[in-house]
Amino acid sequence: MPSAAIPLLDADQARAGDEAAVAAGDTWAGLMERAAGPLARGVVAAAGGRASGRRVALLVGKGNNGGDGWAAARRLVREYGAHCTVVAVDGVDTPASEEAAANRAAWIDAGGRTVVGTDHLDELLVDADVAVDCLLGTGSSGAPRGAAGEAAEALRRAHWLGTVVVACDLPSGVSADDGSAAPTAVIADVTVTFGAVKRGLLLHPAAEHTGRLLLGSLGPTYDRHARLTARWSALTPQAAAPEGLPAAADKRARGVVLAVAGAAGTTGAAALAAEGALRSGAGLVTVATPERVRGEVAARVDAGVMVRGLPETVDGGVHDDAVHALPPLPTGAGAVLAGPGLGTGAGVAALVAVLRHRAARLVLDADALNVHRDDPGSLADHLGALVLTPHERELARIGGGSDGHDAFARRVERVPELAQRLRATIVAKGPGTLVAAPDGRVWVTPIGGPELGSGGTGDVLTGIIATAIAAADDLPLAVARAVWWHAAAGLRAGRDRAGRATATDLLIALPQVLGGLRRGSGVGDAEVSGGGLAVSGGGPATFDGGPATFDGGPAAVQRAAAWGALPWEGWARREEER
Repeated sequence: MPSAAIPLLDADQARAGDEAAVAAGDTWAGLMERAAGPLARGVVAAAGGRASGRRVALLVGKGNNGGDGWAAARRLVREYGAHCTVVAVDGVDTPASEEAAANRAAWIDAGGRTVVGTDHLDELLVDADVAVDCLLGTGSSGAPRGAAGEAAEALRRAHWLGTVVVACDLPSGVSADDGSAAPTAVIADVTVTFGAVKRGLLLHPAAEHTGRLLLGSLGPTYDRHARLTARWSALTPQAAAPEGLPAAADKRARGVVLAVAGAAGTTGAAALAAEGALRSGAGLVTVATPERVRGEVAARVDAGVMVRGLPETVDGGVHDDAVHALPPLPTGAGAVLAGPGLGTGAGVAALVAVLRHRAARLVLDADALNVHRDDPGSLADHLGALVLTPHERELARIGGGSDGHDAFARRVERVPELAQRLRATIVAKGPGTLVAAPDGRVWVTPIGGPELGSGGTGDVLTGIIATAIAAADDLPLAVARAVWWHAAAGLRAGRDRAGRATATDLLIALPQVLGGLRRGSGVGDAEVSGGGLAVSGGGPATFDGGPATFDGGPAAVQRAAAWGALPWEGWARREEER
């Protein structure tokens, strides 16, 4: 993966990283102590950059997540002057690992304030400046139960009443693997995770519980394990930046895009797709659309876009004869997109089938996917590189299964398998959009929000993807970058509109986003309050001296924060060492 990409692990891979570190000479006790450092610093950041005199309540379970909490409490008192109370929700005599038991004993023997059980938690938490969730770790699943469940409910109530909540490794009740979240899962303002980012923290709905995400390093062995093991990743702004164009690049070298789109009543979809391709850098864009609406499409797009008419049906749709009237398909640096506003008649099905067998690089969206709903397996029959861009319902239609709308809920397992089966790169659109490559790589888009929930933004994305893949050497990576550009443009477009951007707003913002990424200066005029990190899922809190200053992160971290990407301590340190 690109050096500036963030590796994402599932729970099994995260445990294997711990084991690899111990096998290389680390100790379990050393790993717990190492995790306590970034957890304590995350609490300090959440408290506004100063913990002296602040009241911190750490709710600990009986596992190693609780052991991290016992160890962090000592550091918060000793190094930062915090007033800490540790709440042992299961008691102080419960069986625990040797390391967790040792940290528990060290806190109690030193006279640290300890509360046993879950009585009076609401009063304790409402008086705290920061509450820390150390109840359950990556090994748990489903809703918190027993004393941990009572404590999680209390943390949820404290969050809504304004107490800042910090989660240790991941919020209790959240899945590290698939991003599911129990109805009673803890809602954190800051999550400090260890070793590597767990992929579930970036997936929805869990991302809405994560808040601002920090990663504390567990050492070089774990870092190497994450790099070598992870097939999932998230792009940073550096990895998402568009490549430069040579001085001699002409319009064909920049990329030729043919958009087969539009019909009577849906010319806007064709125009938005064409403009998305043009504004993301294509040198030559042609739209092929039914003859009746050719003039309407031409009036909606930039004067540099060519518009060709196709034979039409009596109602203004695509005629069966349209397959013989297509413009020449791009060769060399070029791509074809099909589907936006195209309709789903027999003529569309015939046209898309021809494109599947002739186009060297093809993006199928919307109606070009829906014509396969009765035979989704036929999508595996294609000549060149294929990109599919389904939203939730379309994913269910082409998935070949019987799980209906649950296809999106099961996307972690379904989308990578489908990409391999269809030999296609699949963009599973939605919160935390997934991009899955046929070779098993998967990217989670760590940015984006309600700005993209507007009609036509998907058509713009289709055009951006077509341009990105036109001359790409690594086509799936180019798709992941295109999805990142689209999400970043949405963020920029909606920044001063309370997230209520339109597809046209997004198009206006897109060239500025590309220029900002290329310059490596972030959004330029973005305001990042207190240097705060990105909020994955829209966490509510902004902290002065916030987590972007976490462990002295470099300028690259500040830039990533401006975009809403996810800086993390281990990655930041390696960037400094380059």
